[in-house]
Amino acid sequence: MNANIVLIGPMASGKSTVGAALARRLSRPHVDSDQFFAARHGSIPEYFSTHGEQAFRRAEERIIAELLDAPRPSVVSLGGGAVLSENTRRLLRPSFVVMLEVTREQARARIGDAATRPVLTAGGEEPPIDKWARIYASRRPLYLECADLVVSAAEETIGARVDTIVQAVNARRHRHRDQPTAGRTEGPISSRS
Repeated sequence: MNANIVLIGPMASGKSTVGAALARRLSRPHVDSDQFFAARHGSIPEYFSTHGEQAFRRAEERIIAELLDAPRPSVVSLGGGAVLSENTRRLLRPSFVVMLEVTREQARARIGDAATRPVLTAGGEEPPIDKWARIYASRRPLYLECADLVVSAAEETIGARVDTIVQAVNARRHRHRDQPTAGRTEGPISSRS
């Protein structure tokens, strides 16, 4: 498959970790939009507090466009809010997009005090996990709109998630070889049994 493989999903779903493992398995470069953003603009929490979320989203959109336009197909892990941008959703269409699901309990264990996640700590007294759940519920339709594959939260190990994605990539490769004019997969394919 010559397209980028892009991982999307809520905060704490493992996009960076799974993306790095998947890239190693496929011998592709891995880029993480949040890490790339931080390398260029500095700490995301500091950027948020100085410039605000709208400025962050505009800068994030430009970075994602740059990453998706790289000459070599890559595995790209996106920040949880990247799909809020209509332009980013449009730019994802040529890619193979994988949504990683995560349960509330899994997310709670991973986000801790959420100190590095400004979206969860900005304003109000709402506990971070409650805010996480509310944000995930509001964004989930956008994740599903973009996804070619949904990888279940039941697949808790990195290896299991990578295996599921590699199987889908290989199936897509064979399908496209047999039908060279085939387009984007109709709707998400869930890995849930």
